[in-house]
Amino acid sequence: MVKDILKYVVDGEDYSISEDRKNITSRKKKYTFEDFGEEKGGTIQFIIVPREAAEDGTAYGFSTEEKLETWLKATNRFGEYKREKELEKRLKKERTPEMLEKIKQSQIEEVKKTTEKYENFLKKHNLKPEETEKRREILEDYDPFFKYKSHSLYLWDKVFPFFPWLFIGLRGGHSYCGKRYYRDYPDLGIFKDQSGRGFDNRASALIVDCGSYGTLYTDKYLKGAWMRFYTHVWTFDFATYSFNNSFSSARVY
Repeated sequence: MVKDILKYVVDGEDYSISEDRKNITSRKKKYTFEDFGEEKGGTIQFIIVPREAAEDGTAYGFSTEEKLETWLKATNRFGEYKREKELEKRLKKERTPEMLEKIKQSQIEEVKKTTEKYENFLKKHNLKPEETEKRREILEDYDPFFKYKSHSLYLWDKVFPFFPWLFIGLRGGHSYCGKRYYRDYPDLGIFKDQSGRGFDNRASALIVDCGSYGTLYTDKYLKGAWMRFYTHVWTFDFATYSFNNSFSSARVY
């Protein structure tokens, strides 16, 4: 499995990333990541890290929704994108301040439990976070009385490998009659990691449980530029430099 994004295609132009993660190069120019961020920061609004990135290490960036949709149609992904946009409209609800506060407190408790459950799982099986295949093998050892049911995203404070582990776990939405629903996290700052700090503008890498996917947004309340991911992303260096920002909210399927 590829651990890093090695190729970044922006509006159809290829950029290769050096093994030491210091430079990014197109046919015309060689950049440092800082220079790339200065030139591209604010212009790239959408990033897709497809499932195939686990094998070929390629992510895709787009400056406009029109260019994004053209690529989605050319790669037979537009139908799924359209269905998810329609689901978003259908599930959008007006909520009172009291309801929003109740949701907030419930999510704080849920994220705490999800984070602790994942951390305890790693410790119990003596696993490193990046040993995702070993974790999958353990979870696939099915016990019908104790099935581990989870679609979750784990956001990490630093790029692998590292210690101590600082992360949060965000549970995805439920499934019903074959349809996957999402769960939104409008403000990552309210969720505390092992050091007691909130997670706004801190995520540097992510791991997903098998089958999970979602979107990270640069601004709170699911606004701003965004990165859609369908697999593990071991470093956000290419994304945060091109966005000239980090991530403040999330949607998890």
